Amino acid sequence: MIIYADVYILENLVINYFILLVTSYLLKENVNSFKIIVMSILGAFYSLFQFYKPLQLLYSPIGKIIVSAFFVYFTFLPKNFFGFIRQFLSFYLVTIMFGGMGFFLYYISENSIEYSFQLKLRNVLLAIGVSLIVFKLSYELIIKMVYKDSLIRYIRFRINQLEYSCVGYIDTGNNLKEPFSGKPVVIVERNLLGMEEEEKDISSKDLEKLQKVFGSKIVLIPYNSIGQEHGVLVGVIPDEFYVSENKNTWVKKDVAIALYDKKISNRYSALLGPDLI
Repeated sequence: MIIYADVYILENLVINYFILLVTSYLLKENVNSFKIIVMSILGAFYSLFQFYKPLQLLYSPIGKIIVSAFFVYFTFLPKNFFGFIRQFLSFYLVTIMFGGMGFFLYYISENSIEYSFQLKLRNVLLAIGVSLIVFKLSYELIIKMVYKDSLIRYIRFRINQLEYSCVGYIDTGNNLKEPFSGKPVVIVERNLLGMEEEEKDISSKDLEKLQKVFGSKIVLIPYNSIGQEHGVLVGVIPDEFYVSENKNTWVKKDVAIALYDKKISNRYSALLGPDLI
């Protein structure tokens, strides 16, 4: 069998780029596209090691795990060990999804698709396209089943010498920003700040009362949702804001807190956006 090095490298580059890109999307990691391209190119050249006997050890099962861990680490730069494990498992989840889709297409095509030692570029693109459709349809299910517990965070913040704390949940759909500064918004149940249940609709009333408590820290945050267009939430700019996961705590600057009238959940009282992961 004749294998053309340029075609082989291009095929592996496309596969590597797809896997890293989908992994970053799954993890909600804001990875620079240039870095993904560079790591994909390195991975494509790494695939040539299997043809060079002195370096074939790096293409053994243990070698592949070590090298893939290297690529995951330098692509996503995890903040801690548990973050790395989550990124590493996500990388293999996407890899298995793509590989499984390739074999599935080979199976149902009754050998009309060549799935041999050297993949054809059109087959790679076909497998990527079908994988993207399946991934898009199953993304929310994957998030809820695989990452549900890992999306829990503990938050603590201070406003005018008063300190508050609660359990938060990372809502990947929460992309609210404070309109003037662009600060990411954390949605918090108003009861946490001592707002009585009888005080209805704080998003449009009692601003004077809130200003007496929070002063110039009050901001208004517009939002749109199903059944509520051009809505407005009352927000507060905290003096300090901390996010904790396991034994690690991070200080987050430039955060706005939106006060929500209703109960969010029995498990948590705040919704954080992916920018605060």
